Amino acid sequence: MSAKSVLKHIQAITFDVHHVLLTVRNGAPHQYARLARQHLGMESIDESLLRTNFIQAFRTFNIKHPGYGVHTNITSRQWWTLLIEYTFKDYHLSSEQLNKLSRVIYDEFAKGELWVKHPEADEVLRELKPKKTLGVISNFDERLESLLEQHQLRQYFQFILTPRNCGMYKPQADIFNHAAKLAQVKSNEHLCHIGDDVKLDYQAGRAAGCHVLLLTKDEHADIDRSHMISSLKELLNKFS
Repeated sequence: MSAKSVLKHIQAITFDVHHVLLTVRNGAPHQYARLARQHLGMESIDESLLRTNFIQAFRTFNIKHPGYGVHTNITSRQWWTLLIEYTFKDYHLSSEQLNKLSRVIYDEFAKGELWVKHPEADEVLRELKPKKTLGVISNFDERLESLLEQHQLRQYFQFILTPRNCGMYKPQADIFNHAAKLAQVKSNEHLCHIGDDVKLDYQAGRAAGCHVLLLTKDEHADIDRSHMISSLKELLNKFS
């Protein structure tokens, strides 16, 4: 059976957001450094060091407080404050400086101008919406709804699932099961998820019984080529 004939049975399509529909302009470490210079007067900032610390902090706090603390009794703002503190740990900020910078960064990242919309997003979603039920499954915090609104993307989706609004997160199968229920599809195999992360999107979605298309420009020897796309626009052909 061809890949396209398999996709003919898809009734709903869900999308991850970060690096799929929206991407931080110039990357989070660049924005962190810019905001530290602007609001704290810090001149000498090593963005590569911030990037290393940011990645380590993100991994650490995703384990300690998964889903931005949805089940560990902290707010997403507190979660990001912990991450920002670790990211800037080599600069020995005072509590006052840290609180100010954390507040500024959290609020600035809620603004649409810090995010770049995928250039193909509107065209693809506009064409898919009349044909399929569309939704979002994203390990994002509660700022996502507003960001999608600011980029005129919210209109395309029947539902938005994030850890903070449903208590579930990828790679849990429950969040894919919940999406299938909201989309009112016959079973998970009638749902196709689009994402860029091998573990959180591809492996997790397939483990939940969904079809998954991995958005990537990299080679993945262990992933069937028919399960990969290099641009969102390829979806129009796959679901034509």
